[in-house]
Amino acid sequence: MINGIQKGMRCRTTKVIRTHGGLLGRFTEGTIQGVIDNLGRQLIGVDWDSGVTTYVFINEIEIKTRLESEVSVF
Repeated sequence: MINGIQKGMRCRTTKVIRTHGGLLGRFTEGTIQGVIDNLGRQLIGVDWDSGVTTYVFINEIEIKTRLESEVSVF
């Protein structure tokens, strides 16, 4: 796995990503489901909060820290 990325970690997009289910806007958040190797490239499977499930490259997301994930907005 890349840098200790684990299932259940939260992440968000760093740019707009075009997927089969439409566009994921910048800062869209989701939950990592796993990491796979495809032709020598690492892909991260993510269930996005928008309802789309897709694979992305590591440079398209940023991993949220545990503290960021626990902060709630009032």
